[in-house]
Amino acid sequence: MKKAWDKAEHNRISRKEKKMSRTTKCVFSLLMVMIVGVFFVNGDALGDVKIRGKIVGDPINIDPAHLKHAQDRIIAQQVFQGLLTFDVTTGPPHPVSPVLAESYEVSEDGKMITFKLHKGVQFHHGYGELTSEDVVFSLQRHLDPKVASRAGAQLGDVERIEAPDKYTVKIYLKIPSAITLLQNLAWQNAGFMLSKKAALKLGDKIQRMPIGTGPFYFDRWDPGEKVVLKKFDRYWRTPARIDEIVLWVIPEEIVALGALEKGDLDISEVSQLGAYDRAKTLKNIYLAQAKGNVWQYIYYINHKMKPMDDVRVRRALAYALDIKGICKRVGPLVVPFPSPLSPAVFAATDEFWRYEYDLDKARQLLAEAGYPKGFELRLLYNKNVLYEPIALEVKNCWDKIVDVKLELIERAVWAKTLRQFKHHIAAWGLARTAPYLYGERYETGSTAQYSQYSNPQVDEAIKKAKTARTEEEARKYWREFQRLATEDVVNLVVAVGGNVQAISNKVKGVLLYPYTGLIDLEKAYILK
Repeated sequence: MKKAWDKAEHNRISRKEKKMSRTTKCVFSLLMVMIVGVFFVNGDALGDVKIRGKIVGDPINIDPAHLKHAQDRIIAQQVFQGLLTFDVTTGPPHPVSPVLAESYEVSEDGKMITFKLHKGVQFHHGYGELTSEDVVFSLQRHLDPKVASRAGAQLGDVERIEAPDKYTVKIYLKIPSAITLLQNLAWQNAGFMLSKKAALKLGDKIQRMPIGTGPFYFDRWDPGEKVVLKKFDRYWRTPARIDEIVLWVIPEEIVALGALEKGDLDISEVSQLGAYDRAKTLKNIYLAQAKGNVWQYIYYINHKMKPMDDVRVRRALAYALDIKGICKRVGPLVVPFPSPLSPAVFAATDEFWRYEYDLDKARQLLAEAGYPKGFELRLLYNKNVLYEPIALEVKNCWDKIVDVKLELIERAVWAKTLRQFKHHIAAWGLARTAPYLYGERYETGSTAQYSQYSNPQVDEAIKKAKTARTEEEARKYWREFQRLATEDVVNLVVAVGGNVQAISNKVKGVLLYPYTGLIDLEKAYILK
């Protein structure tokens, strides 16, 4: 993969790399389905490396406006910070907690938020102090159509943003949606702050050369091999106890676990069943799990393709889906929670799910809809995390009433294929920590939607939830949203998973986010 930034520019803003006396590449081989070996860079392992983790692939785009892929989110979490975050050290639902904002205040009418920034916060690579100008730039950038930010809709209620002084930011809203905006800003895409100076100077290079305020700075990327992050000595909070993080590019979890067992790796995500079973047998390793589950294995239904436009057909598929049985057979990495909101999210409930497994009811509904003998259903999926085993389980359920045609789509063209809407249903994942970040997948005309769905009642419930002045009122309307979306069977959530990591016994202080694979190493340390 070609490097996305100019070499001379990278050298100018990065520290000079130390010469290594010994450097070897990560090598592994696969014989049939048996892993026979894995070797890592001895020079790094014996030099400055303090924690060695893994990512599933090379960085794609670490610009907060375009964060999408797991490997990019893991890197971004160490490099960037937001005004706010979700406090995942507590049980779900996770409360919003200030980070770069020293404090914040919401006006009585819910249409203005005032943030007071911490003073002395420094950006990496000498780009100066974080000020209100950087915050205004970062937020307004999401609203620029030319940027095409994934977080644009999350800031759609913003009327204007002002910086009355160097450390104060005021956000004025068109509607009283302050509570929702605070939750949106606590998530990565909308929340992470950029250096205005760095963004304007580097342009598109920030996609793979991020400049943040976090405890680690982006040092280098060796394509196809690893990403190196280093301790930021001018970090505004207590500096990290880790000097260096190396994130090796290792697509296969079972290979990573082999390296973990040998002592060549310190931490690895566990999201596959075989890897989970293997991790439980490893010595000097402990399994850690984030508090709460947010990763939905969600089946997006194409509402503009017949017969999926008929609610009787959608309900028939719901009745024919043995969700409890699927989760039991797939294993301990998933739990049943068939709701539009994940269980760790504010106001989430599955009490409106009334489609207990009933094949007779499913067949009756299909017959009423004019399909007594079923129909051919095109189901798209890819092999990431547990998509394939769950898709096979779903096919086994639905084949009893319809003819399911599974179609494996490569991850590289997955999103583009979904946008073509030539399928009946597509299996994907959705993991967020705020209710609106799920709700936008159900809004009419939302760019985040993959269902071509429209229902004024659902839109109204989301709007009222967004503009609620109190948490009690917000909870009421988010519940109404879940009731309506469940009755209409907008999409189907087959299972919900969390974040499980296999970690060396010598590594402590790793913070796990409910989002699959996402870790924070700010307070991590190694036992001597």
